[in-house]
Amino acid sequence: MKIHGTSERTSGQVLPRFDLEQAGPLFGLWSIFREPAVVEVSAAEGFDWICVDGQHGHAELGDYKAIFEAAHNFGVPSGVRVPSHEVGHIGRAMDAGARLIIIPTVESGEQAKTLVEACRYAPRGKRSYGPTRTIPRYPSEVVGAVETDPKVALMVETVKGYENLDEILAAGPDAIFVGPYDLAISHGWSLEELTYGDKQYVLRDIAARATAAGVVPGLYAGDLDLAKAMVEIGFKFMPIATDGALITTAAQSLLNAR
Repeated sequence: MKIHGTSERTSGQVLPRFDLEQAGPLFGLWSIFREPAVVEVSAAEGFDWICVDGQHGHAELGDYKAIFEAAHNFGVPSGVRVPSHEVGHIGRAMDAGARLIIIPTVESGEQAKTLVEACRYAPRGKRSYGPTRTIPRYPSEVVGAVETDPKVALMVETVKGYENLDEILAAGPDAIFVGPYDLAISHGWSLEELTYGDKQYVLRDIAARATAAGVVPGLYAGDLDLAKAMVEIGFKFMPIATDGALITTAAQSLLNAR
């Protein structure tokens, strides 16, 4: 679709797809900083995907485009956990080039339907067309093509969200993303009980029901050992570290070696 007043020239760079269907687990980086250089250095090392934490991290809406492009320069798909259900923010994040939108605290089928529709063009949704922030860097994509849509992942992280899981899955998101810290707190459990203990059945159930519904299950791990354990029970994509934790770990390792 031609947008009048835009250049016919582009860099030729193509927005990378976040392919949830590819074989094997997808291990990502969770970015809490707002500096594109941090993401650029990390993307160069070959993470499968990178997510900016727009809910609890430092980045603001105006930072997203430069951060996404820092990852996309290395062919690493990047996205954001948006801070809320505000559809205007979600739309602008997609216009900035997000290949993944993670939406926190989804607790009902009605919420899920509204949020999925906000991420997809008509007739499948209600997303407004306005991709000018990705022009002229990227060639124009076919509007509404399924293969170029950003992936939408709805977070299940409360008792209510878990109780309404089937309704949430029925809304047709690309993925479910479990927030284990809040899910454990909501149930009155410790994180260890949920992830490794006798409450792990909840995570197994979520992964199994999502997979049966054709929805890819993901989970915030933040640790490689936990991520591997979650792969064993059916989860597909997880961040294995935050950029802040990588700096802390490297600093501790260096100082402990003195």
